[in-house]
Amino acid sequence: MNTPFTRNLLAACAISCMATIALAGEFPVKLTIDTPTNQDGPALLSESGWPLTIKMVVDFPEGEEFPAYATSPNFAVGGNRGFIIFDDTDGCLYPVTNWLPQDTPECGMPEYPPEDWSYTKPPLNDILMEFWPDIDMAGVEDFSGNADRQLDLLDSAGSRGPEFQIWNADHECIPGTDDFVVAPGRDENDAGCIRFGPPTGGEITDGFGFGADDDITGLVVIAEYGVGRVFNEPDFELSDPIGAVNLAGLVNSVTYDLSVIHKDAGRPFGKGKPEFIYTEQARIWAHMNMDNGVLRHIIQYDGCTGEITRNDPDNFGLTSCDGDHLWRIDGGPVDIAPFVDPTGEPASVDLLESTTYTLKVFLVAGQAPNRLYDEDGDGDVDSVDAELAGSIVLSNEDSVSLLQLSREVCHGGGVTGLFAGDLDFNTEAFLQHVCPGGPGDLKRPPR
Repeated sequence: MNTPFTRNLLAACAISCMATIALAGEFPVKLTIDTPTNQDGPALLSESGWPLTIKMVVDFPEGEEFPAYATSPNFAVGGNRGFIIFDDTDGCLYPVTNWLPQDTPECGMPEYPPEDWSYTKPPLNDILMEFWPDIDMAGVEDFSGNADRQLDLLDSAGSRGPEFQIWNADHECIPGTDDFVVAPGRDENDAGCIRFGPPTGGEITDGFGFGADDDITGLVVIAEYGVGRVFNEPDFELSDPIGAVNLAGLVNSVTYDLSVIHKDAGRPFGKGKPEFIYTEQARIWAHMNMDNGVLRHIIQYDGCTGEITRNDPDNFGLTSCDGDHLWRIDGGPVDIAPFVDPTGEPASVDLLESTTYTLKVFLVAGQAPNRLYDEDGDGDVDSVDAELAGSIVLSNEDSVSLLQLSREVCHGGGVTGLFAGDLDFNTEAFLQHVCPGGPGDLKRPPR
């Protein structure tokens, strides 16, 4: 009989590893980052965009087979949810999508589900990896993915780049109210906020933004600089303890392959012929196009410090200042900029091209947090902190170090990394450089 239960079973079930995988010892998921590397040092990449591909591999227990309903054609396809269960903690795979017959109310499934009954909620008590084969782009409506996570990826829910108070604005900056500037200059309403980071789609349900992802819900991607840091908005101050934004919501696509037979050479037998060990695997892939403005320092710059001399209004009211130029990098302490330049550009470009960025990636069970904090007080945010905060870590932590080449530093928010601030409180802060309107280019770096 083709009941709603049966139809939903075929639509939503994907992969299951029914045998419990011990979470002690080795992690059940092997995670690796596939991105360009340089054997002599960090990878050299362009801030114009580069690919980050994350591979997550699960070896199925020897002798275990996939359930009958997890064989073709019932694999998760576009619009459907996949999951791999590592531990059934309560003996009831509920509310895993329609796995239970309708006559098992002892597990929470009513005998006659109401019309608004949800067949797509993930398990509450089971340790699992949830994924949806899908493609996400900023501003493009998405009809696939974890519905709860999609709501958290709206700008109004905090899934946006950080916003800071414009130092000389008449309006108060209230983050998350669309009162921000994304281009040089301010609009006629004299907006109070300046926002950093790439566009995230606003209020469109696109499954794209800052926070845990809707298509690979347990993934954590950490970069502890720029928009990857947690600030006490609208002030340009770091959170205490130090926090990191989960950048996994910027993943563009999730795919998988199933029943991969991995062959390992074992011990010789007979006449020296090797005995091969065959392991069935599932591999889940997450791909992110690293947008301009994600891996970049945010710099607050003051090109007018010390005593101010104001010229005659007939000379356009120009002002000169006799102090050193000051800056703050990623909400850190105020310091003297290495170069005294009206724009701050040479010093900023030098900083960008000399900074070795590091990305850290790992996987937790269920849904990952949108923000993570330095729980152990070592000044770093990593998988140890996630575990201390209560997450179950399912994979190893992998990382990649890189140099990101830049030839353009300008102010005005958006993907740029520079904004003005009166860092010595003398009522002035110069920052005259703006983004050029023409195309740019990038020469091959010396080797």
